[in-house]
Amino acid sequence: MDFGIIQSVFAGQEYLLPINDFKPKLILDCGANIGTSAVYFANKYPEAQIYSVEPARDNFQLLQFNTVFYENVHAIHSALWGKETLVDVKFSEMYPNSPLAFMVHETAKNEPNALKTTTVGKIFKESGFDEIDWLKMDIEGAEKEVFSAKDVDSWLSKVKVLTIELHDRMKPGCSDAFFKAISKYHWHFELRGENLIFMREDT
Repeated sequence: MDFGIIQSVFAGQEYLLPINDFKPKLILDCGANIGTSAVYFANKYPEAQIYSVEPARDNFQLLQFNTVFYENVHAIHSALWGKETLVDVKFSEMYPNSPLAFMVHETAKNEPNALKTTTVGKIFKESGFDEIDWLKMDIEGAEKEVFSAKDVDSWLSKVKVLTIELHDRMKPGCSDAFFKAISKYHWHFELRGENLIFMREDT
């Protein structure tokens, strides 16, 4: 399964952007899995600071291992969500036992395996940058909560490039929340594999 990820990112050029002279300073890699995308970004854009978020413990350990020699990659063991809360990380019911399909669900504080969430706004603020040059998001349905969040416009207006995979089959309403949020802004759009690519018109 990991080989498939590596092949799609490097051989398939899943994250190759149709932009000349793109020099991102800040990349948010949300749903980093084992770190394949982070390694790709770190090699292609060595001047960028990359914040890679992954909730699944085993995947996160591999993310740390695979990016240990990249000082510009900052691995964050957390789940991206619409607010700061606690979630439980479980296999998707649609894809049981697949390391590519972990889903998170809000949970009670006394849950022993509860994981703290983070938000795009929090990572963006703590990064110290003025813009999010690239927001890459593959978070297995949690995009519904992220793009329904009250603070979505505070950071979405600062995004230059947005790459996302939507998961309505896993969680109905993802596309509805996403397109409602981004419709307030002007984008160029392209499709590459399973990813939707949105580029701000001045990019």
